[in-house]
Amino acid sequence: MKKSEYTRSTVERRYDEMKPAFIKIITKYAEEHKLGNIENEILNCFETANLKKGFFGKIKTNYTEICITKRFLFWGVFTDKDEQGVGAAQWTDISEVREWKDSDMSNLIEESGVEMLGFLYRASSRGTWFIGLGNDDAGRKCTALFKVIAAKNSNQSINN
Repeated sequence: MKKSEYTRSTVERRYDEMKPAFIKIITKYAEEHKLGNIENEILNCFETANLKKGFFGKIKTNYTEICITKRFLFWGVFTDKDEQGVGAAQWTDISEVREWKDSDMSNLIEESGVEMLGFLYRASSRGTWFIGLGNDDAGRKCTALFKVIAAKNSNQSINN
C-alpha cells in the first residue's frame, strides 16, 4: 500500500479564526445563493494543515478549512498565497460519510480523512469527495460530527 504524500493535523477553530479568504468566500456564496446569515447557524469549524514534502525536502503546506452549520457543510483548500474555492453540500443531500480506512480506495493508499457520498449544493448528479483530516483528537471529532449530522439529516429526510 502506498503511503500518503501528506502529513495532516487538524485543530478546532472559532469561525473568526478561520482564514479570511475562506470567510469571505463563504459569506459571498451565502449571499449569492440566498442562504441567509450562515454565521448564526455555525456549529463547529476545523482547520487541517496538509504538509507535503516537495523538491529538495522543502515542505509545502496547504490548509483545508471546514465550517459545519446546521444546514450546510462548507470546505475549501487554501495556501497562504492562493485560494481554490469552496465546496458546499446540504446535510440532507449527503447520504454517506465513511472514514477513509473504510473506503474502497483505502487498499490503494494510506490516508486519513473522510469520503462522502451525495450531492454538492445545486449539483444534478451524485458524487463522492474526500476531505483530508488529521488522525488526531480534532480530526476524530470532526469525523464523528460529520457522521452524526449526516445520519440525523438522512433520517429526517426519510421521515419527511
